[in-house]
Amino acid sequence: MSFTESSHSDAKNRTKKVMTFGTFDLFHPGHVFYLSEAESYGDELFVIIARDERVKQLKGRSPHDSEETRRMNVSYGFKHAKVLLGDKENIFAPLFVHQPDILVFGYDQRVPEEKIREFFPQIEIIRVGSYEPEKWKSSILREKKEKEARESL
Repeated sequence: MSFTESSHSDAKNRTKKVMTFGTFDLFHPGHVFYLSEAESYGDELFVIIARDERVKQLKGRSPHDSEETRRMNVSYGFKHAKVLLGDKENIFAPLFVHQPDILVFGYDQRVPEEKIREFFPQIEIIRVGSYEPEKWKSSILREKKEKEARESL
């Protein structure tokens, strides 16, 4: 077998790892769309769930659902994915540990793309579009739930 054939077959047989990050609060069809799109880019999907404390730091409030509930909701919807809680100290830890080939981010995610490209130049970054964002967005669903709760008092 020639070097070309050998390296080609290794690349062909190699599993392509895709990784996503998110809060996935009030798990909804927009999240399903995002994760389904991400899944289509590779063979193995890793979903990293933001820790409660990290969400609080970024958004100024705690998520509606706990990190464990959010992890279980995603796991239930994407049984073949590896759904993991993010690292408490280092947001880049899952990249070092699992070494994905592709990172897929949602249309509205704020991420340090420059830092990712600097530390992980071999990782491809893809952004996917939205799915009915006027209807399926966690902040909108959260406001609706809070309004319903106030009105029921």
